[in-house]
Amino acid sequence: MAPGRSTYYSNRALCHSKLDKWENCREDCEHALKFDALNAKASYMLGTSHMHLLAFDAAVEALQTALNSAEKTKKPKAFREDIVAELRRVKKRQWLHTQKQRVARHEKVKNQLQKLFGASHTAEVLATQATVTSDNTIRSGAEEADALMAYVEHMAACYERDMYPGEIPDYFMCPISMEIMHDPVTTPNGVSYERRCLEEHLRHNGAIDPLTRKRLTLDMLRPNTSLKAAIQDYLEKNSWAFEY
Repeated sequence: MAPGRSTYYSNRALCHSKLDKWENCREDCEHALKFDALNAKASYMLGTSHMHLLAFDAAVEALQTALNSAEKTKKPKAFREDIVAELRRVKKRQWLHTQKQRVARHEKVKNQLQKLFGASHTAEVLATQATVTSDNTIRSGAEEADALMAYVEHMAACYERDMYPGEIPDYFMCPISMEIMHDPVTTPNGVSYERRCLEEHLRHNGAIDPLTRKRLTLDMLRPNTSLKAAIQDYLEKNSWAFEY
């Protein structure tokens, strides 16, 4: 272990990150971790650099290591929350990247099927068949081609609906910022807000409940742990919803 040398490399990695030199940032983070495996800052930036280099699985692994190191070395809560936020950001970018690839593949297959069962192709097939088949057979072939095309369009529409997410539940959204909550607190009247947003409201507007206009002070707020757990579970299953 050589913490001094590790810090040198992690500080240089930070400079590379400011310049968007992600390959250099990744290399310096790896050097830093060789000298101090518990350098949470280096693991954190390693995860960020992997994300920008589209190595999403490696980014998730590095950020999970950063979180474990931060807990072992008792880093401030704010830093641990930054790591969690970056981890969710990586998972969202991974989802978006995968979704983009799925859309491209879907459009390619859809176009190929439309060409295969399209009117122009069907007309060519039926024109060829017309020399050796009866009118009833031709109509049957046309109906079959139309049915196949209708099925292709139906399946394409179903697949497209599945590819795009729905709406975030309203009860996960802060009434002030209209963004998904990460640290919800509840007022005496039972309404939950994002802690940061409500505290800012109270600083700027005085001790007034934003909904009821009754007196409200910081000591009257209560953490909504069950809602926080539900939101965290939702984000784990719906990575697209982070910073939506």
